[in-house]
Amino acid sequence: MKYFIQYDQRQAHNHFLNIEVQFNTLGSDILIAKLPAWRPGRYELGNFAKNVKDLKFYGAKGELLNFAKRTKDEWMIHCHETDVVIAEYSYFASELNAGASFVDEHQFYINPVNCLLYQEFKEDQPCELKLELPESFEIASSLAFSNGVASVSSFHELVDSPIVASATLQHKSYVSHGIDFHLWFQGEVKPDWERLINDFQKFTDFQIEKFGGFPTDQFHFIFQIDTKKAYHGVEHLKSTMIYLGPSYAVFDQLYSELLGVCSHELYHAWNIKSIRPEEMFPYDYSRENYSRLGYVAEGVTTYMGDRVLLESGVVDDTQYHKDLGNYILRHLHNDGRKHYSVADSSWDTWLDGYVTGIPGRKTSIYVEGALIAYICDMRIRKSTGNVKSLHDAMHMLYNLTKNVGYSDATYLEVLEATAGDSFDDIFDDLINGTKDFLPYLEEALTYDGRQLDLTIPTDRINAYGIKGAYENGGYRIISVLEGSSADLSKFIPGDLIHAINGIALNVDLSEWLNYFEKEDISLQIIRNNQLKKLNLQKANENQYKLVNLKLV
Repeated sequence: MKYFIQYDQRQAHNHFLNIEVQFNTLGSDILIAKLPAWRPGRYELGNFAKNVKDLKFYGAKGELLNFAKRTKDEWMIHCHETDVVIAEYSYFASELNAGASFVDEHQFYINPVNCLLYQEFKEDQPCELKLELPESFEIASSLAFSNGVASVSSFHELVDSPIVASATLQHKSYVSHGIDFHLWFQGEVKPDWERLINDFQKFTDFQIEKFGGFPTDQFHFIFQIDTKKAYHGVEHLKSTMIYLGPSYAVFDQLYSELLGVCSHELYHAWNIKSIRPEEMFPYDYSRENYSRLGYVAEGVTTYMGDRVLLESGVVDDTQYHKDLGNYILRHLHNDGRKHYSVADSSWDTWLDGYVTGIPGRKTSIYVEGALIAYICDMRIRKSTGNVKSLHDAMHMLYNLTKNVGYSDATYLEVLEATAGDSFDDIFDDLINGTKDFLPYLEEALTYDGRQLDLTIPTDRINAYGIKGAYENGGYRIISVLEGSSADLSKFIPGDLIHAINGIALNVDLSEWLNYFEKEDISLQIIRNNQLKKLNLQKANENQYKLVNLKLV
């Protein structure tokens, strides 16, 4: 397959790209052309075809070919009289984040998986990509371009290679264990190169040492910096896209987030891009790729991204406690932990993994997955007298399963072989079950020299089991903790509290709850456009408690 993308800087303000794809049909009567339905790194359908317009197919002599749309992103082309089919279409690239595509008069940025058609069953064949760009534009990508042309080993590699091009790219590089690592910044930003490279060198060296090598001969950190609030990262085998903002905070308040997301995404070069669940080997871009192993792919990566920063000396225990404590807090504040296992939630990321969903339905492969990884890590360290750790288990998994995929049974075997101990209870209770994490967490924290304290919320709203946000002076309930005072008092998400004991709120619900705490409390609410009055029971043990971690 050959691809040609035309970027017209004079017209780029409308966000459209002109794309041409050439397919060799080799005597076939029918060509099936597809647009990916999702992108690896995001476990939900993307529906990229909604951004395509003016799609037409031509033969080798320029004749218009008959075609029919078979699904939302699949087309059948009749091509019995030509050995070449050329697709022409426009793609609307207007979304700026780490996994989308965006063009304007200042930059060309695509994730090819969003916008490039491919020929069914030809994903393993070599491809060629030609870009028409202004001469002043520099290209940031793991693809090697010469005069605007890149030859690629397969469609898999092509769609795993985001591209940013502009006249304003900022670039530095460093070397770790003989591998070239590139840092590219696009957007309004003033990089602190010395600080950045010093910290990146540490966590990069550490990760490569723990795995005993790197999967590729190069790696590119590509940053899209926005002037507004932004935080997003997407992994690729030879690169990662990072979307951060606002600009003034990137090397100030957001610097710890920058380090965290970059350590996380680099770890993905091994875990999920090389160490991959067998259901995703190879990727099927046409449908959901269901797997119960998100607690490894994302959970282990989330945990290791933070742990690596601590163990490599990039951050101290204060920052580490902040991150680990946040996962514990989010876990305890999520009733889904009582109803749905992490493995089941992994399967259902394709259903509702990136939205809130119904109350108390699901857990998170990132949050609960990270806590399970921490528990497993501490069990390995304890069982081996701190000789081995989860680093060793992941190293073993990498050597055993790269290019072939792994199952939950494989992961269990690797953990037990590393620790010389059983992990059946963790798999039964935490991964495939809904047992309480706290006993496991307290044991792991104790071995790690840390102590967990759960304290009463300072915000009295949380003490009653309510979370929400102020809205026009009232307080809109977003979530209600199971078994809490608010739950037992029959409050539900969506209720708008507008008065307490007859006093209208003025962005001060917490203060009034504290004032009336020893008295009877009635709250006036609006539900389904009707006024109601509900009595609020005294706060009980089920509260949105605070999490404090400390060294002991």
